[in-house]
Amino acid sequence: MAKISRIMFTDVPTLRKNANVSDAAKLMASKPHGCAVVVENKKPVGIITESDMVNNIVSKKISLRENVSMIMSSPITSLNHDTTLEKANKIIDTKHFMRYPVIEDGNLVGLVTEHRVVQAINDHIRFHRNIQNIVLIIFVLFEFLVFIFYKNLAGFFRF
Repeated sequence: MAKISRIMFTDVPTLRKNANVSDAAKLMASKPHGCAVVVENKKPVGIITESDMVNNIVSKKISLRENVSMIMSSPITSLNHDTTLEKANKIIDTKHFMRYPVIEDGNLVGLVTEHRVVQAINDHIRFHRNIQNIVLIIFVLFEFLVFIFYKNLAGFFRF
């Protein structure tokens, strides 16, 4: 089965712990992922999502000048770059997060979303169903040809 590394985004928006919430908002507005990964020395230590921003700003728990470390989710659940789609799907079903940083040797190398994992699994299933349908059609054609051949052969050998 395919690996996470085949479907991950590699242009991950990243921030440092000392970045402020305003910086995070600007960064997330410029990227389509809906989150930013907080890193220290290329290692993911937290994640901040659009919902984290909205929930904390609307409830006035923080200001835009606060550090992202105040609202980031930590520790994070990350996936290894060689994790299979099947295993990733099991983790997603267990953890119920929408976005997962992808790591290799502890360093951030990508980001994968629940949507991308589900879409890749569906594409994989669709491909295998198409192969099964082709094999079934070939089998039916073969059976039909054997029937025609047998019928003609039986008529040829009548005495």
